[in-house]
Amino acid sequence: MLLSFNIAEGNKKQNDLPLNKKNLWVVINDLEIKFPEIVFAQALLESGDFKSDLARNNNNLFGMKKPIKRPTTAEEKTRRGYAVYDHWIESIKDYKLYQDFILGRRKIVNQHQYVSYLNRTYAEINDYSKRVHRVLTEHKLLIQSYEL
Repeated sequence: MLLSFNIAEGNKKQNDLPLNKKNLWVVINDLEIKFPEIVFAQALLESGDFKSDLARNNNNLFGMKKPIKRPTTAEEKTRRGYAVYDHWIESIKDYKLYQDFILGRRKIVNQHQYVSYLNRTYAEINDYSKRVHRVLTEHKLLIQSYEL
């Protein structure tokens, strides 16, 4: 049975939710984000296990910049060129908007195609897909424990 946290219950409860791996997994799944294991691994990789400057100061778990052509949950301001969010959950909601935007325009139907797309367009490093898969492999048992 998958744990659940209804993020539609309101900002007060949502803002009380601490950032940790279990809550990250729950929110990704509650938002019905496609390829949740990959997105979980991306958040950990991009945020340096929640320790990066962007994660701590911008509540930005994915290294997102403020978009121009799609809806966003980011605040008006940016910090150091990156999107700023009121809470870490807003960062995940924005990733969902990003994912809906690209999946609506591309024929991506499986995890392999999605990671290949990220490697070509999202990543700033050449071996991004390998790094995502490494993080995913390192956390596979943890993810499975959350699904019980």
